[in-house]
Amino acid sequence: MNSTWQKLSGFNIEELAETRKQIHQAVQLTALTGRAFLPKVEDDHFASLLWLEDKNLLAGQEWGKNKIKTAINFKDFTILFLDAEDNIVGSFPLDCKTFGEAFDWLKEQVDLLGEDVEKLSLELPYEIPIYPTASGAPFQFANKELFNELSKYFANANLVLKYIKEKNEQASSIACWPHHFDIATLIVLNNSKENYKSIGVGLSPGDDNYNEPYFYITPWPYPNTDEVTLPELPSGGFWHTKGWVGAILTAKSILIFDSSEKQHNAVKDFLNNGIKAVKDVL
Repeated sequence: MNSTWQKLSGFNIEELAETRKQIHQAVQLTALTGRAFLPKVEDDHFASLLWLEDKNLLAGQEWGKNKIKTAINFKDFTILFLDAEDNIVGSFPLDCKTFGEAFDWLKEQVDLLGEDVEKLSLELPYEIPIYPTASGAPFQFANKELFNELSKYFANANLVLKYIKEKNEQASSIACWPHHFDIATLIVLNNSKENYKSIGVGLSPGDDNYNEPYFYITPWPYPNTDEVTLPELPSGGFWHTKGWVGAILTAKSILIFDSSEKQHNAVKDFLNNGIKAVKDVL
């Protein structure tokens, strides 16, 4: 079990981004079973994923009569089936395999469990970034250290989000959403329809906004930046104001700190003070 911060290392941002895109594609496989076999809810929660800190795995919701979880191990880039006790009962290494081959394996496993294979569908209620693996190119598990590094980011994010959840009783359960591939919690400050206010706190492993992992704190509704003064943020954090408003702490700013303790403290300082700052502008 990793209950302490894992020191992050500096890697080529472009190479890390390529690894992230492959995992983002593969993560869709872990969400398919929840989407197929669990009752539908408006927020797509049945397709959300959880970080299993004792296993270092990203796993979907339990589904089917055998209470199976479909999971992914970043470190060896493998799709897994876990039983109710989180023991591995099936595995499919993705290296040099296509998305279609992985989906075929998934269907075989579902069939062996006596579930209705016809419920599985590759149709998603959203679009994800285009990547060659979506068009038949095989996955490539070339640089294992990059996959391990992204595993560290998710483990560390889960660690600090648990800390934030303990400090904020309004915070939701921590979940990873396969659409944007971010892991987050939502702090609801006012749940009324007339004056709904919330703060999203999480980690994105990178996207079109920033091609590197970053922690974010986003208010809703977004404040009018022409009417409010956004306060300074600690630890190298800054405000994103193009298209949406949020406090941002990128991997580059975290990597300035040369020990796991300093990195951990920098992120906690950013999150604690960033949440206070966001509350002030809501």
